[in-house]
Amino acid sequence: MFLCLSIPAISQSYKDHYAKAVELQNELKLEESESEFSKAIFYDRYNPLPYYNRGVVRLRLYDFVGAIEDFNKAIEYEHPVIVFPIVNRGTIWMQFGEYENAFSDFDEAISIDSTFYLAYSNRGHLRFKLHDIEGALEDYEKSIYLNPGYAKPYIDRGAIKSDKGDLNGALEDYELALQIDPDMAEAYSNRGNIKKRKGDFEGALKDYDLAIEIDSFFADAFYNKGVLYASQNKFEDAIVEYSKAIKLNPFDAKSYVNRGVCKARKSPPDYFESILDFSKAIELEPSNPWHHNNIGYTRANLGDFESSIPDFTRAIELDPTYYIAYRNRGKSLIQMNKIEEACQDFSKAIELGGEDSIDLKKEYCSGR
Repeated sequence: MFLCLSIPAISQSYKDHYAKAVELQNELKLEESESEFSKAIFYDRYNPLPYYNRGVVRLRLYDFVGAIEDFNKAIEYEHPVIVFPIVNRGTIWMQFGEYENAFSDFDEAISIDSTFYLAYSNRGHLRFKLHDIEGALEDYEKSIYLNPGYAKPYIDRGAIKSDKGDLNGALEDYELALQIDPDMAEAYSNRGNIKKRKGDFEGALKDYDLAIEIDSFFADAFYNKGVLYASQNKFEDAIVEYSKAIKLNPFDAKSYVNRGVCKARKSPPDYFESILDFSKAIELEPSNPWHHNNIGYTRANLGDFESSIPDFTRAIELDPTYYIAYRNRGKSLIQMNKIEEACQDFSKAIELGGEDSIDLKKEYCSGR
């Protein structure tokens, strides 16, 4: 009797929580939606659907570990296997820098369903990140061919055109994306970037605000707004926007870097806070020489020349052609009265194309 009575009760409870979760997801009340999907899972733990949707919500909340766990469950419990969780899992691997795993998932999805446009679009984005521009374009075009009504590959193709300096072509792609999906925050944000490059700062700001109005969880719009303010030397305003971006996506190193730069450039500068931001960027991207150079430069501004040397040295180890790090290390060595070593660094910087080190060498290295 207990089992017979409990089955419909459980089924109805699952339906109630699942329906509420979807409603909250559509309203972008993501934390509440996640909670309702978890309750639905409690009542039907072998149903792939709530795992998949909770994974999508967690992806939007930048809980990448939790999202991967959910997509794994969706794949495990779905028979036959559906490709959506595989593609989304690949997207998370891409966020983590696990590019081999990401390629594997996208390729697996395409092998299961060669007409699945989303797999091509996401694989194209991965190829773009790895500087395979032609491969990325091929995948974007394939995605558009398979589903001309899907907006994302137009945006990504626009980004390639933007990088190549074809601003009008990029703008055309963003407009096409908005015709397909007028509520696509990324399209407004990217269009704002084009307007900024064309000198239309007011138009850019309006587009960023439109993107945020549509999707208050879209970290890139806050980041781009910060870049706009920083370009106008409105460093305090930029810091506010970068902080919002970091709150939404604490795994994006560039937001920490740019916030750190603004903290160092504002009046009065806050170099100690800059160092904290650059340190976080290094934690997220330890192999990026720019981050090590930034923290060394900030230590030098604080007068801690000796501590700056290992930072510049690490930047050079990561990129032996990084002439700025040679120049900056040379300037710190001058302050430490290590003239011979400094002059060697200035010479190396000049050899690598750093013409701004020529005057430094003339000033400090005469006769050497």
